[in-house]
Amino acid sequence: MKNQNENQKNNDIMEGYNPYVYKNLSVIFIILTVLNIAVVIYSFAKTGFGLWHAEDALSCIAKIDSSVGDINRSILKIELDADNTLLVKENVENIFTYHQDIAYVADEFRKIDLSDVDETLMGSFEDTIATIEQYYNELAPGLNEVKDGTVKANIFQTPEIDRLQRESTEAINEMFDKQDAATYDFFVRVAQNFLLVPLFLIVTMIVGLIVVSRSKKRDFEFAMKLKSSKKKTDNIRQKAVEIAYTNVVTNMKNRYALEEHLDQVLKDEDIVIAMYNFNRFRSIHEQYGRDYADEFVASMAKKLVDTFGKQAEIYSTEVDEFFVIFNKDLSQGKANDLAQKILRTLSQAIQVNSAIMQLTVSACICACDAKTYASSHALFQVMDQNLVQIKRMCREQNRSVIVPIVTSNSGSF
Repeated sequence: MKNQNENQKNNDIMEGYNPYVYKNLSVIFIILTVLNIAVVIYSFAKTGFGLWHAEDALSCIAKIDSSVGDINRSILKIELDADNTLLVKENVENIFTYHQDIAYVADEFRKIDLSDVDETLMGSFEDTIATIEQYYNELAPGLNEVKDGTVKANIFQTPEIDRLQRESTEAINEMFDKQDAATYDFFVRVAQNFLLVPLFLIVTMIVGLIVVSRSKKRDFEFAMKLKSSKKKTDNIRQKAVEIAYTNVVTNMKNRYALEEHLDQVLKDEDIVIAMYNFNRFRSIHEQYGRDYADEFVASMAKKLVDTFGKQAEIYSTEVDEFFVIFNKDLSQGKANDLAQKILRTLSQAIQVNSAIMQLTVSACICACDAKTYASSHALFQVMDQNLVQIKRMCREQNRSVIVPIVTSNSGSF
C-alpha cells in the first residue's frame, strides 16, 4: 500500500499536479475563511453589545432629562402655590425624590461600557451631572427653608438659579447630541468593518488563485523537466537493454535474448527451433583475420533477415552460429522445408570484399514443448550434444547437413 501511494504521488507530479502543495493551500484558505467567519461573528456581537449599551445610555439621559424637567416644574409650582403650605411641601419633597432619581440613574449610567461607542462620553456625562448637581446644590438651602415656611417662595427667582437651570438643560441637550453623534459614528465604523470583511475574503481568494496558478505553473515546469529526464533515463535504460541483447557484429538478437524468449514461451507454447553452425569457421580467422570473418557473418546475417525475416525470428547467438524460431502459423512440414532453404542459403558461396567464401553448415531442428524442455538451458544442452555428432557427419560427407532431433528423454536423433 505504501508503494502504491508513493507511485500515485510520483504519477501526480509527473502530470504537473503536486497534491501536497494544493492540500496546504486548501488548509490555508480554510483557516482564512474560518478567521473571516470569526471576524463576522465578533463584529455582530460587538455591534449588538454596542447598540445595547448606546440604547441604555440614551435611556439614562432621557430619565435624567425628565427628572430635571420635573424639578423645574416643581420649582414653578412652588412659586405659583406659595400660599398653599401643603402643596409647597409636597413639591419640595418631589424635588428631593427627583434628585435621588437622578443620582440613581447616574450610577446606572456609570456602569454602562461605552468604550466601543465613544470613550469620551463618560467624561461628558460627568460634566453634565456636575452641572445638575451645582444647580441642585443652589436650590437645596432654599428648599429646606421653604419647606419650614421661613422663607418666601420667590427665593428661587434669582439670576444664579436661572443660569444654573438653563445650563443644566443645555448640558443635557448637549449630552443627547453627543450620544447620538457617537452612536452614528459607531454605526459607520461597524459598517466599514463589515465592508472590510468581504473585501478581505475577496483579496484572500485572489491571492490564493494567484498562488495556485503560479504553483501549478511551477509544478508543470517541474513535471516537464522530470518527464524529460525520465524519458532520457528510459531511453538510456532501453539502449542498455538493447546493447545487452544484441550481437554487435550482426546487429541481431543474441543468446541472452534467445534464452529469455525461450524461458517464456516454453511454459505454455509449442515451438519449432533450428540451430545452424558454420564448419571450419576458424580457418577464416586464421587466413583472412577477424575483421573479414566478422564481415562474412554480418553478410550472411543480412541475407537471412532479408530472405526469411518474415517467416521466422532469427538470433545470432555466437560468431559462427544462428538460431531460428519458426512462426507459429507454419506447420511442421513447412517449417522443415524452410529449414532446408536456410541451410542452402548459408551454404552458398558469398563474396566478401574481394574474396569469395563458402562454408558447410551443421544444423539441427527440433519441435519442442514445455513437457520435454522445461527451460532454454535443457534445450540448448540437447542441441549442443547432437551438434557434435552432426559436425562429424558433415566432415565425413563434406557437405551441409540438417538433422531433426527426436524429442525423447534420451535426446538422441
